[in-house]
Amino acid sequence: MIRISDSTLSMMVAHAQSTFPEECGGLLLGTLSEHSGKQVLTVVEALRLENVHLESRHNRIEINPLDYAKAERYAMKKHLGVWGFYHSHPNADAIPSEFDRQHFPFTNWWYPIVSVKGLGDVHVRCWKLSEARDRFTEEAIERMPVFHE
Repeated sequence: MIRISDSTLSMMVAHAQSTFPEECGGLLLGTLSEHSGKQVLTVVEALRLENVHLESRHNRIEINPLDYAKAERYAMKKHLGVWGFYHSHPNADAIPSEFDRQHFPFTNWWYPIVSVKGLGDVHVRCWKLSEARDRFTEEAIERMPVFHE
């Protein structure tokens, strides 16, 4: 499960809408806990990152490795971990693609996908990649009205 504030989720959606029809993405910073034997990510902050992919930006995103390194240092200073990556799917469903399966870096991360098909047609779903990297499992999104540190 992923716990995320309404304001953070709104920021992710706004990011996806502002870059439409190109993909966007960012990193999820937060803390891990356990609930009923399953890991739960509580997102404290989502960092918007620039899509540096030069071609096919309508269906590909690439982040600058230096931006990732800066995000890790920033997270450590706040005593948080980098535990996920959100990205958008312009004009496509919020379901991981085969490309996503092959290229998502970590099996212990959460991967929210923001589907944007028009101004009012936006959906967010979250996924985790199996240890064998052969399938995704959908993770519940628990929306929190306000995050309290």
